[in-house]
Amino acid sequence: MMPYFSYIQIQLGPITLYTWGLFLGLAFLIGSCLTLKEAKRKGINQKKIFWLIILVFSAGLLGARLFSPGGLMFYGGFFGGLIIGWIYIKKSKLNFYQIADLVIPAIALGIFIGRIGCSLINDHQGAITNLPWAILWPDGMLRHPVAEYLALNALIMFFVLWLLRNKFKKPGQLFIIFLIWYSLARFFLDFTRVTNTPLADPHYSGLFVSQWISLFILIGCGIILICKSRGIIFQLRELFGKSSQDQPD
Repeated sequence: MMPYFSYIQIQLGPITLYTWGLFLGLAFLIGSCLTLKEAKRKGINQKKIFWLIILVFSAGLLGARLFSPGGLMFYGGFFGGLIIGWIYIKKSKLNFYQIADLVIPAIALGIFIGRIGCSLINDHQGAITNLPWAILWPDGMLRHPVAEYLALNALIMFFVLWLLRNKFKKPGQLFIIFLIWYSLARFFLDFTRVTNTPLADPHYSGLFVSQWISLFILIGCGIILICKSRGIIFQLRELFGKSSQDQPD
């Protein structure tokens, strides 16, 4: 059992730092550096990527604020950034899927860092549980540590995407993996959120809005994979099949 904690602010002398904003800024800086480094390694124009990062981050903040009611903060930010990013990439005559693969590991890492901020301010009230790592809330109930689940998922996702970033021949496949992974994880992890307190996000027909969006994304990705004669699943099978054949007897 973990005691309840909430660190909304960090006081450094006369300077007050808001915890969630601080970690959001760290996510932006670290993710930007990682993306620019990868762009240089792959010979992609860093100046164009720099302005892409600025535009996507700004659009993401706007989208998150516009759609934050109903648990849409991440998805609102993600789709806001995606739309503006797609427009800029097309105007810059870059390959959308290549750029999506380039930035997606940094996005996963950014989610992890941002969720650390969520964890520190403890703004995601979990459902009641008796697990040993539950948080004892001020209401006397043991609850799931939702933010910690989301942070751990994002960290694992980052390492996997980072290891796979050079494994695929066709652009866009790493991006599809991210969409499927995040949507699946978000759908199931949101069942650990509270549903019957004032802190609960709105839910419809037994699911949160973010879960419905996750389902739509999964259906869309499924359609894409079915329509492609050679999808990610086939290439993963080929990749790991070759790896096992290369092992010495």
